[in-house]
Amino acid sequence: MGNRWVRTIEKSSEAESNVGSGLPPIPSLEVVYLTDPARLAEVLPPPLTPPEQPRVHVRVTDIDLHFGEHHYKELVGYFAVDAVHDGVTGEYPLLIPIDLESAISISREKHGEPKKLASLELTRDGDHVEGRIARNGVTFVEIVGDVAETLPVPAPYPATQWWFKFLPAVSGSGFDGDPLLVRFDQVRTPVTMERVEGKLVLRDEPTAPVVDLPVLETVSITYTTRSSANKASVVGPVDPVAFEPYAFSRYDH
Repeated sequence: MGNRWVRTIEKSSEAESNVGSGLPPIPSLEVVYLTDPARLAEVLPPPLTPPEQPRVHVRVTDIDLHFGEHHYKELVGYFAVDAVHDGVTGEYPLLIPIDLESAISISREKHGEPKKLASLELTRDGDHVEGRIARNGVTFVEIVGDVAETLPVPAPYPATQWWFKFLPAVSGSGFDGDPLLVRFDQVRTPVTMERVEGKLVLRDEPTAPVVDLPVLETVSITYTTRSSANKASVVGPVDPVAFEPYAFSRYDH
């Protein structure tokens, strides 16, 4: 019997990391809305720059999978703004709430995903759908509505996210090593798409200040199932001094 505290590492020549690829289609309740462009610009760390349209993306996803006798279950939230880097418009997640504690540390440390523990729910009863995200006793995201029509299923399409990977300094100020900008490329493959008539309600929660990006216009609310092929890669280091004011929100405070 080997030492279980030590693991043999198999070296790989791959410079990119697949994240969550190969999963079957999973359901999501999603909202896209427009916010104040000045408010959106304020949350973007350099070198990200504001997009043409100040779009915010909110969703609750239910990952409920069976692999033989093994049952894997997690609910994941998402709160992101559009952002541009090097001419590419992608989504910059400010918060990825999740109800699976074991997924938080590895996601932050390996990829820079801004995950935080939360309570989530996604339910569907006939055509009625509800999604909620709560932390510290506050339901700070609530999506409620009814499916109004079935939409044509889009062809597979590319999507990009921007993440920041960093290590807070032992000294308590700055970082141990330069923060890194990570690019996350997806090809999303929808299987179903339905339009929802409903509403998004945002409430104040200090560790998830979503209300700082007010809803000015709802672009869409949809209930969809889709799969994706994913790939993460490091773009390069970013200015640690410029990034530091944005780093604290990745952890509870």
